[in-house]
Amino acid sequence: MSEIKVFDNLKVKEDNGQVMFDAETAAFGIGLTKKSKGSEYVRWERVNDYLGLSKSGQLIKRGDFITEPQLYKLAIKANSS
Repeated sequence: MSEIKVFDNLKVKEDNGQVMFDAETAAFGIGLTKKSKGSEYVRWERVNDYLGLSKSGQLIKRGDFITEPQLYKLAIKANSS
């Protein structure tokens, strides 16, 4: 069973020896968000596009965890756009 830990407001868990990060928290931290009607939301379409999942049918959504390489990929793509 994997235990979720929080490091500086980022939920992290280990799954079969692989570090996994909470996708929603990571997206907020990287700035992949939009503001609407006074609230801030994750731009899930952008997250999935950056990860190359838009057409795969295996979309990342709230409550999902992403791998460390996926986290780096999001950060690099967000920084370059």
